[in-house]
Amino acid sequence: MSASGARIASRGWMPDFCSLPILGSVVVTVELIVLIVLIAPGQGGWPTLRDLFAASFLAQWIALISAAVLCKTGPWLGRRPVLFGATLATLVPAVVAVACSAIAQSLDRSLALGWIPRAEAPTFLLSNAVLAAVVGLILMRYIFVLQQWQRGVEAQAAARIETLQARIRPHFLFNSLNAIASLIRIDADKAEAAVEDLAGVFRATLRDERADHTLADELELIDRYLAIEALRLGERLKVARAVEPTLHAARIPALSVQPLVENAFHHGVQALPQGGVIAISAHRDGGDLCVTVRNPKPVQPVPRLGGNHIALGNIRERLRMRYGERAALSVDAGADYHAVTLRVPLQEGEAR
Repeated sequence: MSASGARIASRGWMPDFCSLPILGSVVVTVELIVLIVLIAPGQGGWPTLRDLFAASFLAQWIALISAAVLCKTGPWLGRRPVLFGATLATLVPAVVAVACSAIAQSLDRSLALGWIPRAEAPTFLLSNAVLAAVVGLILMRYIFVLQQWQRGVEAQAAARIETLQARIRPHFLFNSLNAIASLIRIDADKAEAAVEDLAGVFRATLRDERADHTLADELELIDRYLAIEALRLGERLKVARAVEPTLHAARIPALSVQPLVENAFHHGVQALPQGGVIAISAHRDGGDLCVTVRNPKPVQPVPRLGGNHIALGNIRERLRMRYGERAALSVDAGADYHAVTLRVPLQEGEAR
């Protein structure tokens, strides 16, 4: 389980008030409520800057202290029954509001500011406590529903990715076994070596693919795959690699480039009587990693010769699930060549 997944599990149903997005939502929501209260009918016109500053300072003070308390007590509250835990969580901003309001009253009297009339002190404490409890309850409910929705989306995305990745393995296994089967009667020793390469490939692909691996891992996977295919094509299959050494540690989704190479082999090199070169390159483009697979192709269309036909749509879907709009898969097809470029945010990992 990832660190974020473990943190979510440890909090149970309780929203994560340690999260910066949630803290930002709390700050913005509280400020909007302050503005609504100050400009509500019966408040004597538009508020002055002094009134706005004083109300905002007190409200944000209460909100941030309450969020800090809920951040620390969240794991404990999340393991309690929902009704009991939610009641305690709602009482936190009320208690904090009483304490902060009492301190504000004391400072007002000490500095002789006159912002809080002495006769209104009890009403000031009670109204702030009730308002804080109501706002806290509304925010808690909103954040809880939003977080449950986000968890549901993430769970659906993870299940979708697992389904999409599961569709890769049968195609890859089918094509590799075909290559090995063609060698069994011709050269048993080479067939045995190919089986060992295939075992190595599947040891790599059976890792948890939701966790990215390095570009070096993906290139090793590609080398093993091409070693299997080279047993059939021999000198007709050539490979050229141009990868910046500093990018070997960059992290990419597992099985994101290998299917592109598989397509380049089946629909390009294998379809040409003279064979050809599969060119694999990787470079840094700003904050992105770009990996390009280029292959020659017949000028005249030929029947499909196998390969992972679902690769492009599959990879696009996985990239969308993983990175959203920050990643892309683009195709450049000419009369006699085909090139596919994978672009993902550059993230460093451990070098091999």
